[in-house]
Amino acid sequence: MNINFELYKVFYHAARQLSFTRAAESLFVTQSSVSQSIKQLETHLGALLFIRNRRNMQLTKEGEMLFFHVSEAYDLIKAGERNIENTKTLGYGEVKIGASDTICRYFLLDYIKRFHEDYPNIKISITNQPSMQTLEDIAGGKMDFGVVNLPESMRVKGVNVTEIKGFQEVAIATEACARTLPAHPSIKDLTGVPLITLTPNTNTRRYLDTFFRSQKMTLAPEFELESIDLIVDFVRIGLGVGFVMADAIPAGDPVVRVLDLKETLPSRSIGIVTNKNSPLSIPTEHFMNVLIKGR
Repeated sequence: MNINFELYKVFYHAARQLSFTRAAESLFVTQSSVSQSIKQLETHLGALLFIRNRRNMQLTKEGEMLFFHVSEAYDLIKAGERNIENTKTLGYGEVKIGASDTICRYFLLDYIKRFHEDYPNIKISITNQPSMQTLEDIAGGKMDFGVVNLPESMRVKGVNVTEIKGFQEVAIATEACARTLPAHPSIKDLTGVPLITLTPNTNTRRYLDTFFRSQKMTLAPEFELESIDLIVDFVRIGLGVGFVMADAIPAGDPVVRVLDLKETLPSRSIGIVTNKNSPLSIPTEHFMNVLIKGR
């Protein structure tokens, strides 16, 4: 049975108000139009829906049964419309983000804080994982968007990429460790010092491996850790030279300093990635625009 939804809409208003006249006023149509729509619906269903007399109108048993279900459906539709309207005004919704711990801590936190203060009813879900895993999840449609290290994202098909921030990788050490090295050490000068890096499954580590190979060297770290913060902590207690993004070093740190290397580590960047074929929700688009405008 394929019945025009407009007929149910007319029935809903007529049954709720038990008046064709008031239903017509609510729908901005004529009473005759309401009467014709009800007759069409009764014909389609093969059942009388209203009992009409000169004084009043009431629902038949079949009409009461239909009104119970139609009113539930109508209320759900209206609730859906309200939710969409709330989403458009950022009064409701959810943003799902994929990003590494490092990107969350040193880039996203301030933006998340401001966005949550402005739109407290928007839920923010963050999946912390390496950039490569985020890229695969974006390509597979498992999350709205990711913030990842570039340019590795270019290797993944089916994603759009927007660069939002550049940053510099640096070598760090304690003052005591730095004194054992030349004033302007080269990468080769670091071979006699324990090196501290992220684990091999990260984009940052792959980038460092590539850079060392470009210098005709093999990176063989003494310590392989899961987070930038741990690298800084290991360096702080004198365990060796670490490689981190410059933003990870607190301003005026009394213990850790940046080494003035002869070679400049190539600059890198962070970017937003989205699935080319998946539409974004309004809250997600708004949060992404906040990130992009903050460049």
